Amino acid sequence: MEFTPDRYEMLVRTEQTHFWFCARRSMVLELIRRFCPKPVETLADIGCGSGYNLTHLQTYGEHLVGIDRLVLLSPQMKTLAPDTQLIAGDVQELPLGNKSVDMMTSLDVLEHVDDHKMLRELSRTLKSNSILIITVPAQPWLWSNRDIQAGHKRRYTKTTLTQILEQAGFTIRYVNYYQFLLFPLVVISRFLWKKRQFQAYEENPGKITNHVLLKISMIENWLAKRGAKFPWGSSLVVVAQKC
Repeated sequence: MEFTPDRYEMLVRTEQTHFWFCARRSMVLELIRRFCPKPVETLADIGCGSGYNLTHLQTYGEHLVGIDRLVLLSPQMKTLAPDTQLIAGDVQELPLGNKSVDMMTSLDVLEHVDDHKMLRELSRTLKSNSILIITVPAQPWLWSNRDIQAGHKRRYTKTTLTQILEQAGFTIRYVNYYQFLLFPLVVISRFLWKKRQFQAYEENPGKITNHVLLKISMIENWLAKRGAKFPWGSSLVVVAQKC
């Protein structure tokens, strides 16, 4: 199943306030500060969705680029990131020149496409020694209708993800599981996903629930910042460096 325009619109509506997106964004920004503390000339978000994350990346790049097949469906981006270049393009055939980008993020995109092909494109367009931050869904045994509806092709183990990155010419600087503290809830949710009421609640939790889950996720981010390595989680995050 493809990532449909309807699902894209749901993403646009929820990613600014939903605990999962907010905590992931905070984690990525912390990793940027750690591994690429000085602003770069060109920062690209590959598979940028609505482009909202780019509004939080403006401090870290002089020129921001967002690439996504559906990004131009989001008219609100004209106000959220007025100085960002948004390009409707295929992440497997990037409309970018060779070695033209100084840093990249690609958040929960790799699982939607031919991952080897996409990583070759990321390697082609990144300058040598540049940083790439990637997040993907983890634990193949968690595969469910939730993945199918989201347009996923696969979930990853730590080994499979690091191997394909290394094959594409990257060195792994950091890898960790994410959503460790909430992992039991994720497992339970996969058994309940067939119930329509639960689907709606997971994508749009109540205000109090969203606040509590965000607090728990931010505690996990705090632990990771201080060096905690989690033995499992529903997602993986990698910082890789172009060789």
